[in-house]
Amino acid sequence: MKAGRSRGWRAAAALAVLAMVSAAGALAPVGASATDSDLKHAFAFRLDGSNGYSIVALAANERADGRGEVVLFVSRGNEGAIYMAPAVLTATSVEADLGLLGEISLDVIPSGREKEIRSGCGGEPETTRIEPQRFRGNFEFHGEEGYTDAVTDAPREYTQFFLWLVCDGVGGGETTEGSLPGARLKLHARNGPNRLELQANKNRPGARSRFEVEVHEERGKMRISRSTSLWAGAQAFQYDPLLRTATLDPPAPFAGEARFSRGATPANRWAGNLTVDLPGRSNVRLSSAGTRATLIHAKL
Repeated sequence: MKAGRSRGWRAAAALAVLAMVSAAGALAPVGASATDSDLKHAFAFRLDGSNGYSIVALAANERADGRGEVVLFVSRGNEGAIYMAPAVLTATSVEADLGLLGEISLDVIPSGREKEIRSGCGGEPETTRIEPQRFRGNFEFHGEEGYTDAVTDAPREYTQFFLWLVCDGVGGGETTEGSLPGARLKLHARNGPNRLELQANKNRPGARSRFEVEVHEERGKMRISRSTSLWAGAQAFQYDPLLRTATLDPPAPFAGEARFSRGATPANRWAGNLTVDLPGRSNVRLSSAGTRATLIHAKL
């Protein structure tokens, strides 16, 4: 028996940030230098985008010359995109060039007071005292294909984000065992630094279906991850008891369908016209050449 983790939008967001600051050992108080960490500065703020999207930004650095990264989490419901780009931070400023997507040029203004923030993770609550900041200047973001836009001269501070990052229990569990009635179909495709992953789960033939898609790209100095997840009816993912064949026919934002055939040659094992629309990138093909597919018994 093997246990795994389900990666949804929020799990992907947490992993992206933790990867960015993992070398620091611990998160510093917002806007301050940490005495037990190499992290020099860390700021978090949020704002509303168009079309129902919200944007949360984290900027952090570990270097004396101020060079670091900014991460933008653009989300709506169970879909979102994460953008990681170079940034320059000081105790009083955040600067980042997002190319065609926009720019960040903000002054950081300390409030001169402290407040206590508390996590909502459950169990033993996490608390810390921080000095709130205000942000003034220019924040501009224009999502690809016009999926969202956001412009402001005063994004809102979001210090609670730092405690949210360290909450336990991100994601869900998965068990894989040959005797289980459920199934997991997984796709993987890679083209240089870019990769695509899809996972479909059902706990038994008549149960509802779960779909998760992630696409990871590199554009110059920027890294982008896009994802969506949804629950659908039993007909969206069907398979035979011996897992020789399976079909995917999920609803929007998917279109088309695809089929897995274990007895086919590796190049023809996964075929169809299945696509998905992700934030900033529509009509992503999920059955292109080089896509690897696996089908095993599993329980989500």
